[in-house]
Amino acid sequence: MRPSAESFRPDLVGAASEAEQRIAWLRLAAVPLIAASVSLPHPNPHKAAFFVAVAIVCVYAVVALAWAYLRPATPEAVLLATALDVAAITVLASLSGGAFSQARLAYFLIPVAVAFRFRPALTAAASAATVAAYLVQAFVHPAAHQKGADRFIAIQTGFLVWLGLAAVLLSAVLWRRTARVNELAEVRRRLIADSLAAGERERKALAEGLHDHAIQNLLSARLDLEEVEEELPHPALRRADAALAETIRDLREAVFELHPYVLEQAGLEAALRSVAGRAAHRAGFAVRLDLSSRRRHPHDGLLLATARELLANSVQHADARNVVVRLAEDDGAVTLEVRDDGRGFEIGDLPARLAAGHIGLQSQRERIESLGGRMDIHSAPGRGTTVQIRVPG
Repeated sequence: MRPSAESFRPDLVGAASEAEQRIAWLRLAAVPLIAASVSLPHPNPHKAAFFVAVAIVCVYAVVALAWAYLRPATPEAVLLATALDVAAITVLASLSGGAFSQARLAYFLIPVAVAFRFRPALTAAASAATVAAYLVQAFVHPAAHQKGADRFIAIQTGFLVWLGLAAVLLSAVLWRRTARVNELAEVRRRLIADSLAAGERERKALAEGLHDHAIQNLLSARLDLEEVEEELPHPALRRADAALAETIRDLREAVFELHPYVLEQAGLEAALRSVAGRAAHRAGFAVRLDLSSRRRHPHDGLLLATARELLANSVQHADARNVVVRLAEDDGAVTLEVRDDGRGFEIGDLPARLAAGHIGLQSQRERIESLGGRMDIHSAPGRGTTVQIRVPG
């Protein structure tokens, strides 16, 4: 049976690497236990060959551990590791007593480990392969001819079959629960997306209303005021004109915050330059832009909104002198990074900040994760803050 991405339980597709890391540590921990078992009485032990096999298995366990941390787990790699585990246990058991070897106890790990990684069908197949491997090495080994060996092998096989059935049932329960969780997560994702889309439509409508009516009316009033001032100069008229000009600037700033039309007209890069420039002007920090992605992306609005939120945090809380904004494309995804050299904070304080009402960063995280992206935050007191966002391109 050829493994596929669908062979994994859905909740472990993204966390498969973490699962393999835990199993790799268990595999490595089992090696010294199996090596120590040769000190127990075994029928017909082949100690020299056994220790050579232990050394090879130890190298395999170390390589598998390194691989689990360096490379993402794939269904093919996980199934290959399972097959190698069965083969390694079989060789070690065969060299240290066959059916009676203490190494046979390691067989019990295989069905349980597979149950947490694959669907019930593959769990059943792996369990059957484990039983078959035990039976083959047990009957081929000379110890199978000892008195009572058949009964012992039958009992051990029964335990393995029983454990295999339990693993299949466990896998089925976990699969159903995971499928339900995935359904709820998908519903949540759609609800968040609909809510965000509705909010964006409302902000756009409000921005258009302010631009097309309030600002235009104020501009018209200012023109009328200027005509009156030409005929009847008066300080009060000049003050009124200055107040109107300031109000128009404030409204234009509000319109930009609600819906930055520069994003639609000139693209994300121009919008980021505008947002960063405004933030730098307000806070007085130096901003450096490294924008290497010039094409339009489906999530440009989200990236801009997140950048604006992060820059606002730099303005209000960071007391930074330098801010770097980086935009890049990599492997079909878009990465946005905002880094400052400000005061920073303890990552562990984020829940408290959220409880205190600082929901801006968390709301952006929710939006990003609802689209299949991720947000990573790195900060420490006195060491600044770096936030990296990665979304599908």
